[in-house]
Amino acid sequence: MEKKVATLIPPNARIVAEFIGEDSNSVDTTVTKTKYLQINPNCNYTVVDNFETKIEKADIILLRSSAYANLPASKVTKIIDKISDYLKDDGMMIIILENLAYADNIAAILRGEPPTVKALLTFGELRNAINKSKMIITKTLHSARETVVQRAIAETAKAPLNVTNYIVCAMKKEAAANIKTTLIQSYLGEVLVCAGVRVNTPNQFMAASPGVYVMSNKSGETVTLSPREKYNNKIFINQRVSSDSAQKGIEFFDSIVKHNYLMIEEMDDNPVLWQKKYEAIQFINFIAVHGVQTSTKALADFFKQFNPNVRIFENQLSELPPARDYAAEIARNEPVTIFFGALNRDKDFYDLLPAVNRIAAEYGDNVAFKVIARTKLFDSIESKNKTYVGRKEVYDGQYVPYEVYEQALRTTHIALLPLRDNIFNRSKSDLKFIECAGNGSVALASPTVYSNTIKDGETGFIYQDVDDFYNKFKLLINNHNKRREIAEKAYDYVKHNRLLSQHYEERWDWYNELLAKLPELNAEAYKRIELLKTKGLSAFGGFADSDTTLDFKF
Repeated sequence: MEKKVATLIPPNARIVAEFIGEDSNSVDTTVTKTKYLQINPNCNYTVVDNFETKIEKADIILLRSSAYANLPASKVTKIIDKISDYLKDDGMMIIILENLAYADNIAAILRGEPPTVKALLTFGELRNAINKSKMIITKTLHSARETVVQRAIAETAKAPLNVTNYIVCAMKKEAAANIKTTLIQSYLGEVLVCAGVRVNTPNQFMAASPGVYVMSNKSGETVTLSPREKYNNKIFINQRVSSDSAQKGIEFFDSIVKHNYLMIEEMDDNPVLWQKKYEAIQFINFIAVHGVQTSTKALADFFKQFNPNVRIFENQLSELPPARDYAAEIARNEPVTIFFGALNRDKDFYDLLPAVNRIAAEYGDNVAFKVIARTKLFDSIESKNKTYVGRKEVYDGQYVPYEVYEQALRTTHIALLPLRDNIFNRSKSDLKFIECAGNGSVALASPTVYSNTIKDGETGFIYQDVDDFYNKFKLLINNHNKRREIAEKAYDYVKHNRLLSQHYEERWDWYNELLAKLPELNAEAYKRIELLKTKGLSAFGGFADSDTTLDFKF
């Protein structure tokens, strides 16, 4: 619950004040504060235990149950009014209330045990207290947990028994009056790897703002579009879900226009990997939409053949991992651990395999290897000191959950990031480097993609050929001080430049820019559709002949 609370605070807040009351032992405030500062490390986050404490005007005030929920509603109104004076005019108050009717709490009381919930206030009383204050409710949420309860209790209950906490967002009345409601609806075609960083987390960040709501469906699920009048603005993000045909794509766009949505296509890989499919549907995913969002300039240049409204949103880390204690690691005198973990890059790695195995033979037990879910590649490394991360029976051994991937990365010293120079790889993003830098593993990377970000010898190493790879590999293994220096500089680069909290508003601004001219964009899209019908793909473009000759298939 406490980590979830951190995600409800807008990631761009400069000043956050968390009021916990004098009974500060009733809640572990360090969890929320620590989690939020990983999302937004530049925030001034203050925990306050007394309503009389003078604080700087805050963007966000977080009011805990422990600070007010054992008081009568009339006093709660006065408390809300008092701390609202500490809130900026356009700021937001997030009020958390433990649910008195939570099943575990009722069960404890019936057993003659102390209640698990400290609050005496009901949700209805809290709502009335807010309505009588200077604030106005802009959004209500709740956290819930499965629970088992006797049937007699369930049948007589007048309140939800599985709700652990109610969460109310409120603003000053003048600010609340200017809020426009926005729905961001997503249709996800790839949920294991791409959806989180490209769609779900950015949407979650935007949903922390007043009036913004998000929902999503996975590919194959039924998509229901919201009626025109339910929200002021509606955005539909189609992530890597291809239409069955050009006609089906046009028909869906007709429905999008009818329901008054802005439609965005999200794609962060070069479609050349699925060339026949995209040519068969005439690239309708990029033509019959209002705009396309992607991750690199190479991809943006390709998509602009089909749609002029293309925007690059680079991949970022959603939060900054804790800094590593390199001094303690060096003192343990453990083997230097080498990491490889990526999809569709096995052939890129095999080019380096002779050098890797040469290193393994020369250093013996002084080096170790960790490989993420790539069985054949793991077997090809000629070392007994190696670890396979993953389970072959899960996702056919091809994937691991992101937290498993990240934890493995944090326990390594050098990460190998090879990419052959071909049309598919040149469209890739530098996300692997950002993940390595955030988790303290020094990147030894190809010039393809990574030379645009990594400063060779400062924030990582770029190798130009296999011999250069071997020499720089040895340098990193032999010199732990150099590894530490590079790792710390790379970590600082991510902290100051590559966190999503520093960039997500760029999406929000672009979406609103497009929403402001939606009728015009509708007309432009239908012109493209008509052009496709009359002249075909020759009016747009496609894959260059040379693209098909490159070794991009895996």
